[in-house]
Amino acid sequence: MPVLEVRNLKKSFDSTEVIHDISFSMEEGETVTIIGSSGSGKTTLLRCLNFLERPDGGMIKVKDDVLFDNDVIKSLSVESVRKKRLHFGLVFQSFNLFPQYTALENVMLAPRLMQKENGGAEGEIKERAEELLRQMGLEDRMGNYPHELSGGQQQRVAIARALALNPDILCFDEPTSALDPELTGEVLRVIKDLSTRHMTMIIVTHEMDFAHDVSDKVIFMDGGVIVEEGTPQEVIDAPKNERTIQFLSNYSKRNG
Repeated sequence: MPVLEVRNLKKSFDSTEVIHDISFSMEEGETVTIIGSSGSGKTTLLRCLNFLERPDGGMIKVKDDVLFDNDVIKSLSVESVRKKRLHFGLVFQSFNLFPQYTALENVMLAPRLMQKENGGAEGEIKERAEELLRQMGLEDRMGNYPHELSGGQQQRVAIARALALNPDILCFDEPTSALDPELTGEVLRVIKDLSTRHMTMIIVTHEMDFAHDVSDKVIFMDGGVIVEEGTPQEVIDAPKNERTIQFLSNYSKRNG
């Protein structure tokens, strides 16, 4: 059974349709990367999955839980949306850490809020946060504030924070676009390590070599639709659609 099913998803802003009739699925433990030009709908798709934007049509299902079905659900309460978001962890391109909290406090914040509702031990929350930061190679930075961390370190804190609530699917929206080349590698290494540990992930990225190495499936989007999808060997090495070929050719020229 797929861990995620997306069927006929649509989203418009005013009269502009940004994503149209998007359908795909993924298995537990898979890494799916989404590539495409700016404005192709990649980020909007992620935001719809995370309910930062409400889709206008279609269906989203995680495991046996139908999160959204436009034919059935006409209104979503704030509480309902918040619970649906827990299926996903989202890592933004701009880190979005709280500047008034240390790295450890940033990772503990969401579990603490959940603790107030559902109970739970403060010691367990802190232990889990410390373990996640150690996995990110930040055992000596737990007490530092965001302004005391490099961009790569901040992004690794953001990844730990996204993992803190044990999401079914971890989503990355251009996780290295705000980093200089020297810091990009350290973040990509962390994501690659998560992939080898079979974390279920959706990654929007412009790093083609990384997408090729880490992906089980690659989706190429253009104009709000999925143009081509398949293994990295099928989509990146031997694309069949003319638009995919053009995109990859332009990428090669820019990075050649």
